[in-house]
Amino acid sequence: MPSALRYDRLLCGTILTLTFFGLVMVFSATTASSETTWTYIIKQGIAASIGLTAMRYLMFLDYRKLRQEKVVFAVLGVSVVLLVLAALLGTGANTRRFLRLWHFSLQPSELAKPALILFLAFYLEQRRERLGDWRTVAGLGFIIAVLSLLIYVGRDFGTMASLLVLAGVMLFVAGLPLRFIAPAAAALVPLLFFFVWRVPYRLQRLIAFRDPGADPLGSGFQILQSEIAVGSGGWFGQGWMAGKQKMHFLPEAHTDFIFALIGEELGLIGAVFVVLAFGVLLWRGLRAAIKAPNTFGCYLALGVTAMIIFQAMFNMGVVLALLPTKGMPLPFISYGGSAMITMLASAGVLLNVSRYADRHSL
Repeated sequence: MPSALRYDRLLCGTILTLTFFGLVMVFSATTASSETTWTYIIKQGIAASIGLTAMRYLMFLDYRKLRQEKVVFAVLGVSVVLLVLAALLGTGANTRRFLRLWHFSLQPSELAKPALILFLAFYLEQRRERLGDWRTVAGLGFIIAVLSLLIYVGRDFGTMASLLVLAGVMLFVAGLPLRFIAPAAAALVPLLFFFVWRVPYRLQRLIAFRDPGADPLGSGFQILQSEIAVGSGGWFGQGWMAGKQKMHFLPEAHTDFIFALIGEELGLIGAVFVVLAFGVLLWRGLRAAIKAPNTFGCYLALGVTAMIIFQAMFNMGVVLALLPTKGMPLPFISYGGSAMITMLASAGVLLNVSRYADRHSL
């Protein structure tokens, strides 16, 4: 039992800072379309308000109540139903990942990630003495496969890959024997390459990653424009609102490539600020996991931390041309209501677990 049930103020402050910073940068990124700037910022503000409300609620709702079987499978069931609806009725460019709700859209694959974290935390704690049993592994594999395949049917390859990485991290840390992990990983690698190879635009992105200059006005355009944005920022940037690449040069400047805009307008200083902020999230998230009073809390904190950090690293890697282009928002910063709400709600669970950490050690 902790000495005081106080949430991690440094962790909370970092999350709030990134969220406010994201709203400011989304406003800047959308000024190229002056007639829609306020539409973007109002929608993002509504999503942030909903997410912050959920975060505050989950911060103080004892996370151990989430351990109930009915809660775990209710969340998982809702996620599966929404993924099925998205696969059947969804919309989106080259995808079926969004469900339209009046003037808003919902991305069910975003809910699948925290739903899987909750399920794995519950299941792994319940079966921690039987992780070497094939029936335990079969149960895990079935749920992971169902979620992954439904997301893939919705043509959201990036989220499917991040879901598999997230599951792999949690299973490895939980102590699942390598005799199960190694064959699964060996089978997944060629399967993922097959999924890339069979879809032309994915293959083009991979080719463009190797040599974006070979098609500067086509498949390599986004990578080159991102590099120009980051490179033109210098040490201190061109100034907030003063970026040029968002003027219809850099596609998705307000979503997946907002980190390029940060580099252009705020320079290396702004980019390093973002990297350090996610470094603080990693430090405090792992601290909460290590000091959690039970295995369930440890796995919850670990899963949420891994989800945030992996997505941030992947996004920044794509922007800096270190990884092939794949749509994945920068947590708390990129435009996108579903991602914002999901990340803030998940952060609330992480902050909840942090309340049970020892306040006297860093």
